[in-house]
Amino acid sequence: MNKIRILIVEPDKEPYKKKIPHTLKDMQKVVGGLIEIVELEYNVELICNEEGKIYNLPMNRAIQNDIIAGTFFIAGQHNGETISLSKKQIKKYKKMFKLSQDKALIDLLQETVKESSNLLDLRLVNVGNWREKIK
Repeated sequence: MNKIRILIVEPDKEPYKKKIPHTLKDMQKVVGGLIEIVELEYNVELICNEEGKIYNLPMNRAIQNDIIAGTFFIAGQHNGETISLSKKQIKKYKKMFKLSQDKALIDLLQETVKESSNLLDLRLVNVGNWREKIK
């Protein structure tokens, strides 16, 4: 069976690489449910739990103007097919999703969401500026 090399990002943990069987079932197993694919950049995708916010999974990392809830992973993409990440991509995304990058923001948002307990309505504006302010 073919395997793909991915980078797994769990809440409150540093990203780590892993090889998994190249099947829908195994990708769903990593994220704990139905998958949603978000394009990060050309030929790189973030795969997360489609219902992460519905089930109030733990907030993980800030992506664009949103928060990903639950475990996600980064994989390559070619012509619509999920493929392995290169070693260079793994290094890049390990740095990008380092726990310390979003820890302060996630902690702040967890306090805010405690009152409403509804992650579905949570949207962020200028997340990129947030990272610059906490450096």
